[in-house]
Amino acid sequence: MDIILVAGLWMGGWAWYEVAPALEEAGHRPVPVTLPGMGSVDADRSSISLADHVAAVVEAIDAAPGEQVVLVGHSASAGIVYAAADARPDRVAHLILVGGFPAAHGTPLLRGFEPVGGELPLPDWSEFDEADLRDLGEGGMAAFGAFAVPSPAGVVTGIQQLHDDRRFDIPVTAVSTEYSTADLKDWIDAGEEPVQEFTRFRDVTYVDLPTGHWPMLTRPRQLANIIVAQPPIGDGTIAPDVEFISSRTFHAADGVEDWRVLYGGAHAFFRAESLGAGARLVAEVVAIAEEQGHFPDIDLRPEGVFVKTFSHRSGSLSAADAELAAAVSAAARRLELEPDPSVLRVLGIAVVQGPDAHVRPFWTAALGYEPMGADDAVDPLRRSPHLWFQTMEPPKAGRGRTHIDVSVPRDRVDSYVAAALEAGGRLADDSHVPEWWTLASPDNHGVDLAAWSDDTDEVG
Repeated sequence: MDIILVAGLWMGGWAWYEVAPALEEAGHRPVPVTLPGMGSVDADRSSISLADHVAAVVEAIDAAPGEQVVLVGHSASAGIVYAAADARPDRVAHLILVGGFPAAHGTPLLRGFEPVGGELPLPDWSEFDEADLRDLGEGGMAAFGAFAVPSPAGVVTGIQQLHDDRRFDIPVTAVSTEYSTADLKDWIDAGEEPVQEFTRFRDVTYVDLPTGHWPMLTRPRQLANIIVAQPPIGDGTIAPDVEFISSRTFHAADGVEDWRVLYGGAHAFFRAESLGAGARLVAEVVAIAEEQGHFPDIDLRPEGVFVKTFSHRSGSLSAADAELAAAVSAAARRLELEPDPSVLRVLGIAVVQGPDAHVRPFWTAALGYEPMGADDAVDPLRRSPHLWFQTMEPPKAGRGRTHIDVSVPRDRVDSYVAAALEAGGRLADDSHVPEWWTLASPDNHGVDLAAWSDDTDEVG
């Protein structure tokens, strides 16, 4: 089913970069919408109205190949998708309102904002409540700020226009973020005008997602779980949150001595005397994965078998990874296959860009990658190196560069550094040791040997 995703003020379709892949993994077709005027800071927003934004969502509904769609509206766009549902009530199977309210007919879409010069720029973060900013962090604020686009004044000051009472028959899910469901129900009972439309719906489900105002950035996986749980997509059962663990916690688990935590997850290699011997371990790993419901990447070579386990495409780990790793190691021992952590290395590529450059779209298109988070890109099938994007310091406009990162086991990094230096390299920067060593080749190409991921206390 098509799931049309519409983010709130200052955001475009980019805001769903973590939610959309999760919906796709669940078998659905996410359609992130960038509303008129929200594609670029340079766009002309002077004549864009609330009706234009509603029409863009209606157009997405009309373009959907199926009989019905699910509409997801965040913050101010809760009112926008509500108006689109009013225009196409027979095409909307479910309305999911995330951290926002359905503005009633004849009422303002928003209150409390004053546009300047025909648009509303993203305010300074100090103007937001602490609850709004929960879980966003400095990095999240910086990334959001870099992608933010001013919202059109005609939308911010627009008056809601609704005409079809059949909209009240559409099932609604209200997702409470920086406030709780209890808060929302108190406001409804108190007669607060912005939330009174909830009293007119015939089927409302209330769900708590405790985080800040932008859950697609701070809790994307949990938000995706809520979306796919809503009927008719799901049966109302929301998948539990995954509790991520640090690499130190992973290493503290029993039976994982063969494993190292590098980029992308926990890795192990088991040597085999033949392809057939390795295939027998692969069969055991498949059986373990099916039994546990947790599925690793497996790479069979004539020399042996690589196995990588992870609980998120970023490489984050959970207790399920430790359980699977221990079971795989036990199976390898039964088959008399020896672990060899000395071969474990994972390459990454750091792309350093100028202060005003946004080069990730180029790289994702050229390599067939997908965006991940605010600053990364990954091969969707996890075959090729992870890319991440950094701003050049000090800034040098019009000039970019790349360097190689090599994720290595903590117990091997000293020998790898020594070998590189003996081979003619030099230590270009030791200010981040023991997290990583920045080396340069004889012709001054850079490489970082990074051991930090193998013993960090950081979770996720």
